[in-house]
Amino acid sequence: MKFARGFFCAVSVAGCSIIPDVPDDYNLPVREILQHAACELREAFVELRDPPYTSFGAGKWLIAVKLSPKTDAEVGGGVGLTGKSTSLANPKYFTNWALGSVGAPAANGDAKGTRNASITYKMRSKDLLDLKKPLICPVDSPRYHDLARNLGIRDWLLRTVQAKDIAVGPLASLDVPTFSAQIIVKFTGNGNFTYNFPFGTDFASISGSFDMDETLEVTLARDTTSPVIVVQTLPTGGVFGDRPPDRIEPPSKVDAEQRLDNTQNQQGIINAIRNLPH
Repeated sequence: MKFARGFFCAVSVAGCSIIPDVPDDYNLPVREILQHAACELREAFVELRDPPYTSFGAGKWLIAVKLSPKTDAEVGGGVGLTGKSTSLANPKYFTNWALGSVGAPAANGDAKGTRNASITYKMRSKDLLDLKKPLICPVDSPRYHDLARNLGIRDWLLRTVQAKDIAVGPLASLDVPTFSAQIIVKFTGNGNFTYNFPFGTDFASISGSFDMDETLEVTLARDTTSPVIVVQTLPTGGVFGDRPPDRIEPPSKVDAEQRLDNTQNQQGIINAIRNLPH
């Protein structure tokens, strides 16, 4: 019983600090993942600027790159014992008693913890197409991480544009292309302990698991930002002189930034539903 009390005290203390940390830079190299995604997007939009893909409008897109790490940790275990109420070698009567059954602990404890994080980087396709703006490609990474390798963003965009042009032409337009890549890493371990003595058996079990889920989402929405018009107007009252030209920005009926955010949130909900255990 002392062992049982000690075990559950340990589980209780662990429950106060079971929340796992966000993956470190070795397991989640944010800089390299973002840099690689930007390189793939630049490569895709540069090719989509060519005449065969004119309908795509490569210079008129808003892009959101979202990285969402999630970690789960769980520690659990149980204890049990059996015995008999006699110390005689050949008793005429004796009573067996048990707390649980051998191999199946009767008293159990469990502690779980989860930590979520996310970051979104926004960019415009017209900036990606400006090759004078610095972007080091290809990415030279000393760490091997799947999200910093070829994800196939370019191939997916090229295929969708070709499918639209060949299948339906101007009858349809691309609305909100999305792309996501997910990596799930799981570590599990367990152990059992059994101690036999003349009057019974003590047994215990302990198990633990650590899950790491890293998701990269790329969402596109059409950039409806109106161009700025520069005009020079004549002064009133016949007073002429040097004055800077007026800058007029026509109002847009569609908030492209808000639409991109809504689409990204919707995609996040869809991914969460897909990951629910069946």
